[in-house]
Amino acid sequence: MTIVENARQTVDAGAASLRDHLVAKATSTPLDRDPFCHIYMEGIFPPDLYPSVLANLPPPDLYSPLNPRLYARKDGQSTRDQFHLTAENRARLDRPRAEFWTSVVRAAVDPAVRRAVFGKLAPDLAQRFSISEERVPEMECAYDVVLFRDTEDYRIKPHPDGLNKIVTMQFYLPADDTTLDLGTSLYRHTPGLFGGSFEEVKRFAFKPNSAYAFAVSDSKVRRSWHGRDRLSGFTGVRNTLMVLFQLKSPREYRF
Repeated sequence: MTIVENARQTVDAGAASLRDHLVAKATSTPLDRDPFCHIYMEGIFPPDLYPSVLANLPPPDLYSPLNPRLYARKDGQSTRDQFHLTAENRARLDRPRAEFWTSVVRAAVDPAVRRAVFGKLAPDLAQRFSISEERVPEMECAYDVVLFRDTEDYRIKPHPDGLNKIVTMQFYLPADDTTLDLGTSLYRHTPGLFGGSFEEVKRFAFKPNSAYAFAVSDSKVRRSWHGRDRLSGFTGVRNTLMVLFQLKSPREYRF
């Protein structure tokens, strides 16, 4: 067996194992419908794999600013940087990192994971797309799979996420449990003058090796309001992995 063949087998085995773990987590986690359909999962990676997730994060200089106009401090420095895990970007990594993230991406975009996540969030997705809940798991989608680095003063106001997205899934990647308050908030909106008001319904704990997923809705009946308060005085890095299940995507995730 050649080195390339051996590496491919390693990637395939890692992807299959992680896929099965993700499916089991999504399937076994109870659904919460308030204020919209979502799940919060602990141990989203196998426990023995999580240290490798942290060890294989790309070097910071390979990330690029998401949008300096929206996400920047007063000195102009970006507060949210991104690294899309496309084949082209993975090729910029050293071989061990490239093989590791190829396994992760292959698992994340496996149809079995989509079916498990969509099936769990079926009530809201069925309502949005006017189909039966039984048909929801077989909906097709495109993907964006991207790593984020959020730093001091990052914030994003309550927003529903836009109708190109079907499901938003974000993996939390802290090294320890000292930043539990840095998670994403879900809101309930009360209409009124000047845009109305938002009530924080819950904030996901920013625990090591955890993740949330929610059904994206943006209609008069239901809107998936979520956001993140400003990271004021935060001197570290808020590392996350985002898997976006979308109607279309400008990127391809080839293997």
